[in-house]
Amino acid sequence: MSLPNVNGTARLIEDPQLRYSASGSAVVTVRLAFNSRKKDQSGQWVDDATCFLDGKVFGQAAENLAESVARGLEVVVSGRLKTESWEQDGAKRSKTVLLVDSIGPALRYATAKVSKASGGGGQGGGQRGGSGGGRQGGAPAEDPWAQSSAQGGQAGGWGGGSGGYSDEAPF
Repeated sequence: MSLPNVNGTARLIEDPQLRYSASGSAVVTVRLAFNSRKKDQSGQWVDDATCFLDGKVFGQAAENLAESVARGLEVVVSGRLKTESWEQDGAKRSKTVLLVDSIGPALRYATAKVSKASGGGGQGGGQRGGSGGGRQGGAPAEDPWAQSSAQGGQAGGWGGGSGGYSDEAPF
């Protein structure tokens, strides 16, 4: 049986907390607040119930997240709910956490400048190991979308040169 999925928009209520496991793997904990709004009888928007969850991100994605977001930012998040259990002072405890698969800034009321992370070795965020090809911040050499006008004279990887565009893909 698989864990239940959660997709939604949340707000970070604390800065991400970056830690490293005993094996050296990065782990980030983010405190998330999911809330809903609804219209009351007078037609005004009011805040409704709020759900607070701790999100956990692992590997290179954890390091990327710790550098990219801060308290108060609205994020779009996707992940799986899991119950963590432990014993504290002889009492059994548990809480539900979100194992984050994907997270990023919500761009409804913000802007973001995205840059490709260096390194990572393919551990998280959908990155493939060795894809940098020695080019800093660039796309892999086999990426047809990364062609510049200096490579093959195509504008943005499309078209037949001199700035024109065609309906034919560059591959």
